Amino acid sequence: MTTGERIKQLRKEHKLTQEELGAKIGVQKAAIQKYEKGTVTNIKKESLIKLAQILDTTPEYILGWDNLPSNIEPVDENEFVKIPVVGRVAAGISCFAENNIVDYETVLKSDIRGGEQYAFLKVVGDSMYPMLMENDLVLVRCQTSVDSGSLAVVIVDGEDGVIKKVVYGDDFIELQSINPMYPPRRFEGADVTRIRVFGLVKEVKRKF
Repeated sequence: MTTGERIKQLRKEHKLTQEELGAKIGVQKAAIQKYEKGTVTNIKKESLIKLAQILDTTPEYILGWDNLPSNIEPVDENEFVKIPVVGRVAAGISCFAENNIVDYETVLKSDIRGGEQYAFLKVVGDSMYPMLMENDLVLVRCQTSVDSGSLAVVIVDGEDGVIKKVVYGDDFIELQSINPMYPPRRFEGADVTRIRVFGLVKEVKRKF
């Protein structure tokens, strides 16, 4: 059961409307609607405490922390932010367009830098194996340049973005794979303009 489902169930057990519950904790009806739908996950601490008091429960129960194993400590949801998982990145397409966001992943606020855009991108193929495997999620900090030797998402000739090690030379850019079955792609002279850096790979998530 989600946090929103718990709030809705308790509200109904106490025979309260969304408007009445909102008035008791000092928020608008729309806020209660968002809590119950799950569109707001970071409920303010003060509101959470009031909710628990009015609904005769505990903040831990509302957040679903009551059934955690004994060796696990809950963390404050306010320490996390949601980063969009984008379906693809390509020239001329905004990766943050609503129809290109396929999901969201949470990361610690301390793992990202304020004022900058981030996105998760799903790994396709095995060119970066064994460092990256198909269906891994990579956290990318959106930026138009990276240092030589960095792992980055790059776009070549406006095609979908690929993850490569980017190496700079005096008059060339080389995109290197980790898997030895894939030879490096070198772009020399005017051809370097065919490459656009989308962002720097910061983190990888792998689910089994």
